Amino acid sequence: MHEPKTTTTAGELPPTDPAKTRQTEPRPGTAAWWLARESEPARQRRRRALTLDAVLDAAMTLLDTRGAAALTMRNIADALGCTQASLYRHVRNREELVTLLIDRAIGPASSTPPDDLDWAEKAAWSARRFREHLLRHPGVASLLRGTERLGPNSLAGVQYSLELLIGAGLSPRLASAAASSLATFVIGSVHLNLGLDMSDPEEIRHRRLLYRSRDTATFPLLVQHADTLAEVSSDDEFEVGLHALLTGFRSLITNGPAELPTDGR
Repeated sequence: MHEPKTTTTAGELPPTDPAKTRQTEPRPGTAAWWLARESEPARQRRRRALTLDAVLDAAMTLLDTRGAAALTMRNIADALGCTQASLYRHVRNREELVTLLIDRAIGPASSTPPDDLDWAEKAAWSARRFREHLLRHPGVASLLRGTERLGPNSLAGVQYSLELLIGAGLSPRLASAAASSLATFVIGSVHLNLGLDMSDPEEIRHRRLLYRSRDTATFPLLVQHADTLAEVSSDDEFEVGLHALLTGFRSLITNGPAELPTDGR
């Protein structure tokens, strides 16, 4: 028996397949997703329903106290004393929630540095503040992928960085690449040391013992410089890397190239 055909009158849209619609929805965090979110009509919400801010507040508290693994829709609903269905009036899934949460969470790190600093000092001031913020909120750092920094707070940070670096003499293309490399460095430096306190005396002692105990034929420098290497902190690593990046930016401003190389050299 044949299925009856669905007919439409002039000007009418044919019915949509929900499965196909889901497949064509942009991934949360992409430029297409942010644009679509801005253009969609406000979702219908019941009177006295939760606000998106309340959902994100609860998610942030959960992330800070219990870590990224505990950041589930069920746990957020439990913390708010509501059903999971209430959350889905604001976000379609956990991925959307995380995208909105992370952009919101990095907002406090976007303060303006003192006016009496030059461009490099301002960039260093902002990088240190961003790192300190992520170290206070390790759950946020664990969820940052270092890409798709396209939310409102992220774009505000990009705008500030472009103003700083273009004003210093870099082309827009170089300034964009430089700003992205600096942000990636900050995020990576925090990721590398999540869950490890390199300034802890016991950690330093065990690191020293580990280096000293290696085979001198295979690891001669580790053994020879064990005492010094054991005391290199994550702050030391960060400051060296930050200095190297800013020195490189200064060289680009002073010596060129005028644009990014296109052959990888």
